[in-house]
Amino acid sequence: MKNDHIEKNQKFTQPHKNNTLLYSIVGLLTIVIMIGTYFMVAGSNSPNASVTAAADIGETISYSPTDKLEQTNVENKVENGKAIVTTLSTVKEKKFIWTEYKANGKRIPLTAFAQPDGKVMVAVSFCEPCRGETFHIIGNQIVCNACGTTWDLQTLKGLSGGCQAYPPEALTYTLNGDNLEIPQSVLDAWEPRV
Repeated sequence: MKNDHIEKNQKFTQPHKNNTLLYSIVGLLTIVIMIGTYFMVAGSNSPNASVTAAADIGETISYSPTDKLEQTNVENKVENGKAIVTTLSTVKEKKFIWTEYKANGKRIPLTAFAQPDGKVMVAVSFCEPCRGETFHIIGNQIVCNACGTTWDLQTLKGLSGGCQAYPPEALTYTLNGDNLEIPQSVLDAWEPRV
């Protein structure tokens, strides 16, 4: 009983603990985590910066800011373990193509287009969150036909819309003569990001 009395006495006679320091540290950590998450998401908004183009059409392109350029459907073929997405001459002529890889139980929509600087990008023609497979170009933007999300045509950085973090995923390809080729193993292993 005497111990209870001493404990009660100490509760009232001891100075009250101040949790301000603890709350400040927790608040600061929360802010740091939020800022870090923002930069990770913003950084993932331009995931294709590291993919270098193997082909160049030899001129810069100025797409019309008012006329839509739709994808032109082309055939592809698979030979010797490589998918020939299209030819450089086709991209020079059409500027923006769509094709479909079908092999080994996989179906992947693909696109190739001439960027404003004249480099050719080959990418998966897929906006994962909305499941859109076709796009159009207007000005220096590529636009999903399903959801309307827009990305910068040169960098694929999101500009507006709900799927900005998921532009068409750029693929590393090789230029073999006139053919733009991707190893079948790369396409067979490809999975949507979401």
